[in-house]
Amino acid sequence: MLLSSLSILMGAILVPSDYLWVYSTHIILVCLYLIWSKRLIVLFLTFLSFISVISSEFLPTSSLPLQIDNVVYVDFIKRNVVLEQGQLSNDWIFAETQPVSIVYFSEAGQRQTQDNFSLYVTSTASIHEAQSTSSFRGEVARILLPDKNGPWWQKQLYVKKQAAQLTIQFSDQDLTHIDLIQFSLRDQLLFKLDAMFGEFNSWRFSKALLLGQDDLWNERDTWIIRSLGLAHLFVVSGLHTGFMFAIGCLISRVVWRLLPNNVMLSGLTRWHCDAIVVMPLLLAYSYVTNWGEPVVRASIMLSVYLFSRMLALKISPYGIITFALWLVLLLNPRSVLSPGLWLSFSMVYLLIGYCQTSTKLSRLVTVQLMLSTASMVLILGWQEAISSASIVMNILLIPFAAFLWFPWAMISSLEAFVMGSTYSYELLDSLLYYVMTSIEWIVFELPLLFFEQFVSSVPRLIMLLLIGFWVYQSPLKRGIVSALSIWCILFSSMFFNDPNADITLTNKENKLILSNRNEILLADSWAGTDLSRLMIGSYLKANSRNAYILSPSAIKDLSPQMLLDHGIEWVMLKKEAPEQTLKMLNALNVDWLVISIDESLGFHFQNNRISLRHSSCIYSFFLLKSDTCKRVEKLESVLNYLQT
Repeated sequence: MLLSSLSILMGAILVPSDYLWVYSTHIILVCLYLIWSKRLIVLFLTFLSFISVISSEFLPTSSLPLQIDNVVYVDFIKRNVVLEQGQLSNDWIFAETQPVSIVYFSEAGQRQTQDNFSLYVTSTASIHEAQSTSSFRGEVARILLPDKNGPWWQKQLYVKKQAAQLTIQFSDQDLTHIDLIQFSLRDQLLFKLDAMFGEFNSWRFSKALLLGQDDLWNERDTWIIRSLGLAHLFVVSGLHTGFMFAIGCLISRVVWRLLPNNVMLSGLTRWHCDAIVVMPLLLAYSYVTNWGEPVVRASIMLSVYLFSRMLALKISPYGIITFALWLVLLLNPRSVLSPGLWLSFSMVYLLIGYCQTSTKLSRLVTVQLMLSTASMVLILGWQEAISSASIVMNILLIPFAAFLWFPWAMISSLEAFVMGSTYSYELLDSLLYYVMTSIEWIVFELPLLFFEQFVSSVPRLIMLLLIGFWVYQSPLKRGIVSALSIWCILFSSMFFNDPNADITLTNKENKLILSNRNEILLADSWAGTDLSRLMIGSYLKANSRNAYILSPSAIKDLSPQMLLDHGIEWVMLKKEAPEQTLKMLNALNVDWLVISIDESLGFHFQNNRISLRHSSCIYSFFLLKSDTCKRVEKLESVLNYLQT
């Protein structure tokens, strides 16, 4: 019913501006067909979609007046970013405000992002009059503009309708005050929970499960969750909204049983009770989670489902979810570019298709097995590796989170707010200690599947076709052939590809050692006074014109004359060199890479290509990589360039 409306909405966003005339012709043809077929409801919905696209996509906006190093005043309570008029050129005219996203690093070094700040320009006198305790002076260090055809971080700004993302540097004193600001009721609630449960080691995961916030995670935690394929359970999925829906249904059932008979005889049904109890609960939960896109999508889907049941509408579940999809796109047409939108609704469609006829435990396990397998294939290209135990971990942890972890953490939160105690969470923390210990053992001890070892796109295409074949099988038992075939392809990299590096550079007890699989090739202690013995380019299959050297035992031996005499391009350091040495390397255009104690750098030679894996950079899919990880990527690109 709504496919025509969805196609128009998608076309308006995705079509290049040069082909807008084709899109306009498409709209006219579709509308004429709807009039001819007398589908007036769909015609009306299509018209609404068209108006939504026009208001979202084609309204004129002024260019951004900001430049790097501009001084701005950020008010975190009023959510304003104020630029002084004097910093603009005399011919600049800027009258309207624009929504921007700001990024800053807290006093603890954590990256903080907040959207929908109003950027406007005013005079110096107005700035001083408007300053308050929540207004802080900062400098613009970076400006990122939205681009629907750019990388995902720019596309995300476009989806959120942000005119720009501003990275702002504040003074250390201001950062201390910023961290103490309680911006809203939501922030006060989160501050209370962090204050009560912050001392527990498991709270960083419980907070992500309850609220979808991973701000307490470090890179190691993120890598563990991503490698196990559990990110949907904590952050990027509306699955925890489903948990809240189930809790709301249980509360509704208790309320229904306590209602007096005269209320039930007045025409109130169970579905009315569910809508009255569950929908406000979902609304409150969406507010607490800061209106995250997955939570809002899931809440809209569940609310539409409750409405249809409350009004006794005979609509198929597919129709309900399709209407919810249209409603989400109507509210924000640009979300059509969000992969999470289509992944969420695809999974819901699959769940409806395979769970509405039977809810037996065996069928639910089979569905979970299918979804976990499909998600592993979809992850291809999103991250470098995934644990071979990902499917099993999903099957075990999702029921554990749904029936024990999530409700227990909710009860503990209520206890903290009402009684100011943490007794129940202490018991949960003791249980989660063993759970997290087991998870860490699994992810670090069991083999990883490195998807980059698929040198051809053929295996990926075959797996996608097998998933499509599996989807159309009914019942699911017929899909066992597809499942076995997908698993064989997925795990083939573990059985037929050697995960060990061909050449490894390791820092053992502050000594750099270069070795292959059987013997030590070179050590920095062998050089003595002959620094030419530290050259490692020949072992890396690098061009002889490019020199790569291990750091000598005495860093002072890295003199400018020595670097020039040997034509050094890269230096492998055992630890961060003094600032004076780094300035010298920069001046001579010499790159360096730090391999600290107990760290290693592996060189994999595959099909005339060199792949590098630093022991601290296996999570290479992060947007904000460390300096070491960036240098590893640069070295890899240089080595592969030399092979061509």
